[in-house]
Amino acid sequence: MIDKRRKETGLLIGAVIMLFTMAGVFGGESNAAEPDNVNFTLAGCNSDGTITLPNENGDFICPDPVYTTGNLGKGWNELDLVPYRLTADAGNSAPPTQTYTIAVVLDNFGTERPGYDVLSVPVLNTTLSSSSCSTPTVGDETVLSPGLGGMDKSIYRLVTVTQEKNTTCFYDYYGRLALGSHNFPGASLHANLANESLGTSGIGSREVSIPVKEILPQEVRKDMSAMQDSTQAWSLTKDATQASVSFGDVCSANFEDSKDITIRVKWELLPAVPGSITAITNIYAKNPAARTVRVNVTDNIYKGTTPGNLLATKSCDSFDVPANTESLVCENTAVIPKTAGNVGDYLNDVATATYTDVVTGIAVPGQTTASASAQITAGDTVIASADIADVESISGDGLSFSVASPGFGAFSGYEAAVETYGPVSWQVSGELAGQEAVFNKTLYLDGFKVTTGELVDTATLNASDGSTLTSGPKKISISSSASVNLTICKEIPLDILDTGDRLVVPFQITRANDKTYSVNRSLSFEAGGLTELCTNLTGLVPDSYTVEEQTTGICFYAAGEPGSCLPVIGLQPKDSSQQTVNLSLDTNNNVTACSGTAAFVNEVTDQWYANAKVCKVTNPILDVSDPDYNWTFKLEGPDVNATATAGANGECVFFSDAQRPLLLDQGTYTVTETIKDGWDLISAVPNSGTRVCTFTVDLPYDAGKIFTCTFTNNKRGKAEVVKTVQGQPPTGAESFTFQLRQDASSTQDGTILETGIANAAGGGIINFTTALVPTTQTYQLCESVQAGWLSTLETLVPGSFIPPNGGAQNPSADNSTLCVNFTVNPGETKVFTVDNMPPPGGPARTIGFWKNWASCSNSKGKQDWVLDEMLDAVTPPGIQVGSWYLETGECSIAVHLLSKENCSGKKMASDPLFNMAAQLVGAELNLAAGAYRCPAVTSNIRAANNLLSKYSFLCSGYSLKLSKNDATLANNLAKFLDAYNNNLLGVCP
Repeated sequence: MIDKRRKETGLLIGAVIMLFTMAGVFGGESNAAEPDNVNFTLAGCNSDGTITLPNENGDFICPDPVYTTGNLGKGWNELDLVPYRLTADAGNSAPPTQTYTIAVVLDNFGTERPGYDVLSVPVLNTTLSSSSCSTPTVGDETVLSPGLGGMDKSIYRLVTVTQEKNTTCFYDYYGRLALGSHNFPGASLHANLANESLGTSGIGSREVSIPVKEILPQEVRKDMSAMQDSTQAWSLTKDATQASVSFGDVCSANFEDSKDITIRVKWELLPAVPGSITAITNIYAKNPAARTVRVNVTDNIYKGTTPGNLLATKSCDSFDVPANTESLVCENTAVIPKTAGNVGDYLNDVATATYTDVVTGIAVPGQTTASASAQITAGDTVIASADIADVESISGDGLSFSVASPGFGAFSGYEAAVETYGPVSWQVSGELAGQEAVFNKTLYLDGFKVTTGELVDTATLNASDGSTLTSGPKKISISSSASVNLTICKEIPLDILDTGDRLVVPFQITRANDKTYSVNRSLSFEAGGLTELCTNLTGLVPDSYTVEEQTTGICFYAAGEPGSCLPVIGLQPKDSSQQTVNLSLDTNNNVTACSGTAAFVNEVTDQWYANAKVCKVTNPILDVSDPDYNWTFKLEGPDVNATATAGANGECVFFSDAQRPLLLDQGTYTVTETIKDGWDLISAVPNSGTRVCTFTVDLPYDAGKIFTCTFTNNKRGKAEVVKTVQGQPPTGAESFTFQLRQDASSTQDGTILETGIANAAGGGIINFTTALVPTTQTYQLCESVQAGWLSTLETLVPGSFIPPNGGAQNPSADNSTLCVNFTVNPGETKVFTVDNMPPPGGPARTIGFWKNWASCSNSKGKQDWVLDEMLDAVTPPGIQVGSWYLETGECSIAVHLLSKENCSGKKMASDPLFNMAAQLVGAELNLAAGAYRCPAVTSNIRAANNLLSKYSFLCSGYSLKLSKNDATLANNLAKFLDAYNNNLLGVCP
């Protein structure tokens, strides 16, 4: 059987999970009703030590497959934000809509030891949840004392949810493992789900645990040295790329049996102060968490072997320690008076670390400390040399390692890069200055083994002055884990359920080596569901598991009676009702099997079907005589490929087989339409907005159901221009160019879809042929308007604009194109009646227009030779340029000037006179073409010509040096004339 709802939801959380009725008895007053037929699952992120948070989206949410209802593995440590996921599955028997309240709970304190100290707000996972799921209402984090399950304290939040039936809602949240949680009493730390009264009545026990013994603490360590009467002092430090190494889950598909790690040993000579004691301390912070942690360290140096007489203190800068690393977070070199001790006396040092949570913003209670002591040694006044040695070893069953040569020094009794159990010794002698040795190591795990161990590395430095330093032992924990999966599958016959019926089959799961372990799971078959369902138990401890089908507990819930369990008679497994699956470790702690399945099969028979029909709607409504009246549709699905013809205007027809409605079996079907030219499919319901209607037959839930697909189409529109000149059709050689554009605006030219010419031959009418998408798509009608002409297109539609035609910063920008936005209705022909008024008095045009609408232009627009016509019209004397004139045939000179070039084509845009001359020529051409004029325009043109004459300006240039005042005047005149050419003067002064 196929259950669409369960396919989309339950399989995402590990197939089908236990379904139970929420009927708990709540103490006190409730804010919301009890959940009714809601199935809850509490799962946590199962980390094997390879997960780093936050994820790529900045969230503390793990990949979906690693969430489990079992133990959460070895990968969680102090200050981790451990992700949890609550799933609420409201089935077909749930109310249409309900509001209920539950509680998410975490262990907070047990025997005065902290567990979780922060519980975040659960948030809706919109990616996984059904579309109708809404953001929950979440209460404040609250302390419960005494806590759940015998805890001293628990922390919880109340979560109020509004949910529709047949939906699954996912909520993500996290808990912070407190500083000191590795000392939590007992075997495990728990996350729980509770009812509104913080009990389990009505919802059962839902908990997920982390083994406490696997939690690693936040730690600091340090080393120290002290030297008296020396000019220099040695420092020896050690760091590694990781604080711990996890081979992870040996059952993971990505498991690798070798891991690389790098350890660096660094030594350097630091300056010391003769006559004083130089104390050097190096402080390291180990962060085993899966996220970066900010550490703040204070270092105090005391006289003697115990804290008391404070000699020096240092507050180190905050340091962000990356996930699973140990970092050198503070270096404290202190100069102490010689009176603090003699050679042979001791100094001691205490480092105190506090932690800042930059993610939650919630303070981290507690601190960690590290202590070290150093005996004061006599220093040396000459440059010292030193011998450095490093010893490393490994412990743990099945663990070994190899070390590559660091490039200098020598191993003792070990060949580089050879696998060994250690110890491995390395040394270098006579070092005079700072250097570092990099040890690239590979760790090996023998087989699919569950183990723990340590890689221990200690470095020593023996200086020629007799001082000795030790760094370490640095201990890197090593682990591997195994989490096995158990799948329980149940197959029932195809036809045992009618619409609304439900069958629940319970199972009990027990472990061979833990008699207290008992887990119940149920597989719930509903009308239209899968015939074989499976539920997965993930993250299980390796062991032998026994699964027993509780045949006497199988319940049949008839339609309309969701609460009445009827015993099922004659529905028994074919074979035994009990199966054992061996997923245990062998005697060498190797995994025998990572997954196993217990499968159970039952049988009964029946048949049922559904039907489908299609309805057709067109805009506009069509007459039966219209050639587009009939439409063809295809139905495709399991063993089905059929066609039907439906008329427009809401006619509905069945897909038929042998003159009867086609019987549809279980599965997913699609209905597609044969699209007609000039029409747009705007909706296919269900699945509005697509070209396909899709539905799933969910038998027997959908037995007898008629699935209806309604297709709605809009006919495309057209555009028409009726062109007049002073109210009359064009005459003679008059012609006017119009364009249909798309995506044009005042900032972009858009796409030209079609160009039309209105002239006397066509009676001034343009019938554009482009089919226009109605309603949803905006188009532009654009007219090319010559200088001095007026067009009613500007006022015909509000919001007319001029597209950039090359961009406002492009000297070729042309402001002759006037556009208006418009839309069409389905099947409409939009008619634009546009009247033009010839010069004089119309708008001016830019210098880009004049140089492009010319016979000598480089433009590829094939524009008319308007510039040539103006030169012909004003000759003689022509277009004035200072003391000379542009005349007929001087198109190229005019274009050079308009392009702010000299006659040789050299760019002169930075020259104030050439810049002004370009705008001057454009303005005089505009006046010649009949563009609007006013005294300020003519006076500024006169002033520009006078200025050019003053400097004997020619197309080739001018010889006099341009004064600063005249340059300013030229720039101001160019600015004014540019505003005129671009019609930006407003009211002409």
